[in-house]
Order: sequence, then C-alpha cells, then structure tokens
Amino acid sequence: MKVTDLIVDILEDYGVEHVFMVVGGGSMHLNDSIGKSKLKYICMHHEQGCAIAAEGYAKASGKLAVVCVTTCPGSTNTLTGVIGAWVDSVPMLIISGQVRQKWIAKPPLRQLGDQEGDIISMVNPITKYCKRITKPSMTKQVMDRAIKMATTGRKAPVWVECPMDIQESEV
Repeated sequence: MKVTDLIVDILEDYGVEHVFMVVGGGSMHLNDSIGKSKLKYICMHHEQGCAIAAEGYAKASGKLAVVCVTTCPGSTNTLTGVIGAWVDSVPMLIISGQVRQKWIAKPPLRQLGDQEGDIISMVNPITKYCKRITKPSMTKQVMDRAIKMATTGRKAPVWVECPMDIQESEV
C-alpha cells in the first residue's frame, strides 16, 4: 500500500467525508489517492480560498476540515485560512506535499528553488502540531497524532507535510 493510500484510509476511518484541495505536482500522489477514494473532494482555484472554505466548513459542520495542497508556494497561500482557524480554535488538518527530501536545502543554503520552502517552520506558531513525515513507517503515528491534536482539548489547525519520496513509498 502506498503511503498516500494509508493517509486516505486514516482519514476515512476517522470519518472525514470532504477534502478541500488544490491539485499540484508536489502533491500528485496525495491527489491521486484522494481521487480514487470515497472522500468527496472540493477542488478550489486558489489555496487561500481552499483554507478559508475549509475553515467555514468546520465551523458550520462541527467536523474536522481537511485541506490538501502542494509544495511551498501553494502551502504558503493557505496561511490566511490557517491563522483564521488558529484564532477561532477551528479543527483543521492541512496535508501538504513537498519535494523529495534529498532536494530540501540544508544549511548554509537557504533553499535550492522556490518549491521546497520550509513550511513546517512557518506554520509552527499558528498550529497546534506540525510535522514532516520523513519515513513511511511514521505515517500512521503522525496522522493519528495530528487528528487527535486538532480535535481534542482546545481545537486548532494542524499540519502534516509529506515529501514526494514518502508519498510514493510503500508502507
């Protein structure tokens, strides 16, 4: 089973019915797994609108809102909706793609291109939990923790980043 199929299974097992998404190259395996699942996906034209729509969905339904976006430029576009969810204590799970781990710049480089920006550092102050999946074996643990953190206690947005080499891996 591909990691992204496991992610979708976890969402379905939790009772997620809808995913707000903007497709992109850095999330192609996530997009494919969502498209083949029982989840109803709402495709948006822009990530900001995607996150804000998910925030409204969570407020209106009382359910966990799930957002799926691509790598850094797409991910950074969601920040307005994420900060809104943070301020209003809205349960939201953002799953973002990321370039292959070997392409993520390491100090002293700031970055190699515009796709692999460090979204985890950017969202840390406005999420209750944020984590990059670095090994296929940690997928279930990260997803379970993210969902629990988003939906228990003071609800809040959480973020899970899944690099391309992890997305396509078997678990």
